[in-house]
Amino acid sequence: MTKISDETNVERIEHKSKKNIAIGAILGYLAFFVSIIHGLVLTPMILNAFGKVDYGLYGLATSIITLLLLDFGLATATNTYLTRLRAAGDKDGVQRFLAAIFKLYLIIDIAFVAVIALVYFLCPILYKNTYTPQEIEKLQFLVLIVGGYSLISFPSQTFTGVISTYEKFSFNKLADLIQKTLYFAFTIVCIKLDWGIIGITAVNAICGVIAAVIRLVYMRTYLNIKLDLRLKISKTELKSVLKFSMWSLVHAISVRLVINITPSILGIVSDADQVALFTIVTTIEGYIFTFGAIANSFFLAKVARTDAHGSEEERREHLQQLAAKIGKLQFVVITLIFIGFVSVGKEFIFIWLGADQEYQLVYWCIIALCIYDVFNIPQIVFETGMFSRGYMKPLALNAAAKAFINLALSFWLSSKDAGLIGASNIGNIGGAVTGAVGASIAIMIARIVQLILDNISYKKYLKISLPRFFKEIYTRGGITIAIALSSGIALHLFNPVENIKWKFLINGVLVVGIYLLCTLYITFTKDERAYYLDQTLKLLHIRKKNKLATPNNVEVNKEDGTKED
Repeated sequence: MTKISDETNVERIEHKSKKNIAIGAILGYLAFFVSIIHGLVLTPMILNAFGKVDYGLYGLATSIITLLLLDFGLATATNTYLTRLRAAGDKDGVQRFLAAIFKLYLIIDIAFVAVIALVYFLCPILYKNTYTPQEIEKLQFLVLIVGGYSLISFPSQTFTGVISTYEKFSFNKLADLIQKTLYFAFTIVCIKLDWGIIGITAVNAICGVIAAVIRLVYMRTYLNIKLDLRLKISKTELKSVLKFSMWSLVHAISVRLVINITPSILGIVSDADQVALFTIVTTIEGYIFTFGAIANSFFLAKVARTDAHGSEEERREHLQQLAAKIGKLQFVVITLIFIGFVSVGKEFIFIWLGADQEYQLVYWCIIALCIYDVFNIPQIVFETGMFSRGYMKPLALNAAAKAFINLALSFWLSSKDAGLIGASNIGNIGGAVTGAVGASIAIMIARIVQLILDNISYKKYLKISLPRFFKEIYTRGGITIAIALSSGIALHLFNPVENIKWKFLINGVLVVGIYLLCTLYITFTKDERAYYLDQTLKLLHIRKKNKLATPNNVEVNKEDGTKED
């Protein structure tokens, strides 16, 4: 067995982990802001250049492929088992496991070729009442492009998993940043050259492939992890992985039967405009979630190290403390963006997409979807603890319950012939609550049910104190929410400025300022303020510490021979 690192040197490992998380978070937010620029600039350009129907077709094609091309839970299994092997110092095991998982992905790819072909031929049947024959033909081309890219990107998920296992989060985020920057540049070229939505989809796929190749080169060169398909793992190990993957598959299917299936439901029971609207909704909701959950994938290795040392009581207490510490930061970030959107979201949508009354529905849809994020994202350490300790089954069953509720409600609430009974003045638009709004309400209800079930599971399996967690996160934080949210609503209603751009800017700056002040002096305690100030100062000098003198200014890990950028 080859030791990757000296796992007994906990202080050194934790120091490196904190540094990697800090740099990864910085690059993650940089990539996020590039994504925001994508949305602010590219979405209106695509809508204006090619229309709502083509934009909706792109969203529909992506959702169909994402829904059907499942990884059978292998992504979650990969990250979990690689983290365990690395925590045990088993480098040979890492490489054997990587080879086995990659081969499984290739087998799945072969089966997915048939799935993509089936989807291609079913499109004219499923969407004949929503789209014209010419639009369906375009949808079929998009399905082939997105499906072909997915066949390549599936096996490459192992590269991302390996890099995360070694806590090189900064490089994963750097690869994301490169991908997003290339996509932004190439998309503008496509719009200028009038290559249409098919051209935009194609360049998006190409940029994804480039990012996968970059990760493969980094994994081989800097982590010294080779992808050798001749290596094999034992039947016992493989059986354990497949058992874990089975419940991961149930979880993955259930997740897809919520957001990813909704465009297809709208395409069947509603109309093309509602598909386009929901695509816009998921774009913005994705930005809000990403902003709050940048660091969600950073803590699996840390939790795995916690599970490898100490008594059960010590492990439980460490998990409780880590959840509170990370949860409060996650809470601050996601609440900031949520309250900001509630306060100035209507003005933002007006400036971004124009005065079309139908676009105002997007505001209410996003609020419905993001209420869940305010409570779910701060609990990421508990979810990670469930993964690390192998409790995949309860999470999968909870997600399945969410999916069932969503499906039961979505077809009813989304249908243009049914919807919520009664009139609605949402967004100052009369009529029944149907289409994208109805779908968003269905998702909100289903997510709340899952959140309750997940909390029951955390209590039962992790033996943690939920009242203690909620007290540490939401008691003081709730006061901040109340003050900032009431201030935002008051500014929206009573700010006398008539120019909508100036009103958006003034209200946004004031709400963010009020929120940050309340966070510093209400949400955070005095000790927490001092701690985060100290960490910020250390971060500013992070490159000056713990360096070994090397000619190429590269830090070398003596234990495992890997290099750090």
